[in-house]
Amino acid sequence: MPDPEATPPGEPAEPPTTGSGGDAVAAQVSGEEAPPANPDAEVTATGPKEPSSTMAWLRRWLTLREAPGMAEAALLGGLAIVAALGVWAIITAGPPGSRLVSPFLLPSIGETLKSFPSLWFDRSLSISILWSVGRVLGGFLFAVAIGVPLGVLAGSWPRLNALLKPLSIFGRNIPVAALIPLTLIWFGLGETQKVMFIFLASVAFILFDTTSAVQSVPDRFLDSAYTLGARPRWRRALPWAGFIAALYGLVVGFGPVLTAWLDAPPGAPFTVAPDLAAGKALAIRILVGSALGFLLWLPIFGHQAVGRILLPRALPDIVNSLRLLFGLAFGYIMLAEVINAKHGLGDIINVSQRRGPREHIYLSLIIISLLAFGIDRFILWVQKTSFPHVKNVQT
Repeated sequence: MPDPEATPPGEPAEPPTTGSGGDAVAAQVSGEEAPPANPDAEVTATGPKEPSSTMAWLRRWLTLREAPGMAEAALLGGLAIVAALGVWAIITAGPPGSRLVSPFLLPSIGETLKSFPSLWFDRSLSISILWSVGRVLGGFLFAVAIGVPLGVLAGSWPRLNALLKPLSIFGRNIPVAALIPLTLIWFGLGETQKVMFIFLASVAFILFDTTSAVQSVPDRFLDSAYTLGARPRWRRALPWAGFIAALYGLVVGFGPVLTAWLDAPPGAPFTVAPDLAAGKALAIRILVGSALGFLLWLPIFGHQAVGRILLPRALPDIVNSLRLLFGLAFGYIMLAEVINAKHGLGDIINVSQRRGPREHIYLSLIIISLLAFGIDRFILWVQKTSFPHVKNVQT
């Protein structure tokens, strides 16, 4: 039976008129331009509108672990410095009697800069810088010479680490200021006390970080080394261990001689061993230093898995840790020079706190920060040059 609603023969089929599709077909039949099936079709085709560059930059602040570029990082650091100087300028602006902060507590930026000539010429700033850097380098390098090989041994042999762990925890948690009276009792008032203060304040941290760096080396490298035949070879390690032992002996033996020469009054006669007793003490120090260096480095060079696998793999982390710890050691310079320092930045701060001018305190702090930053950037450059394969270096 035919459908009553079917289109009679000979007549065109009526297009559907419901929905947007019907409108489009009707428009095609009538010859008119068809409206878009969806009003948002054009927006959907072209995608959402891109945010402005300012909004995109602000969104990056909320993105986890998205590192800024070098130029952006330098700009942000510069903004922080400008902000700090701006706050300093605001709270010290105006006449001394109307400032937010008393000039006795915080001088203005202009007053601080005007006092620089007197700091340079009257208080021998350049000589003080050399003395302070020399003391920090002497104590820190001595701590590196002891802490790094001892940490490599502790990270390689866990039982040795268990033996040294209480000493490491004690050294890292003891108040640094408490070392001042101890070093005065043990080493006197001379330069040896200041160098040993930096040494004692740093060696426990170096030991702990070096041990952690060696322990973080995956065991698969040791398994590969043992598979390829790594084993102890003590005879081949003797020349290297002997060479380092000689260096340790010279440093331990003649280090006190150098500090005694620095403590001597200008123009006073000085000899390395003025009497027989001093000569015997010098010989004993050389023997003790040589034995110490030999015992520290013979196991490292003698065991191939330690000297060729663990130490090279951990060395980038060790160097990065030493770079950060050097800044910590440089911050101890004021405590090291608090008593009987002929020259030094810490001595300038201590004397200025008692006698003035107060502006020299802030200038000395700025100079200490700039020196530490410059040395840190130099070590960072050496680190990146020596280990170009290491990524995500803490800067």
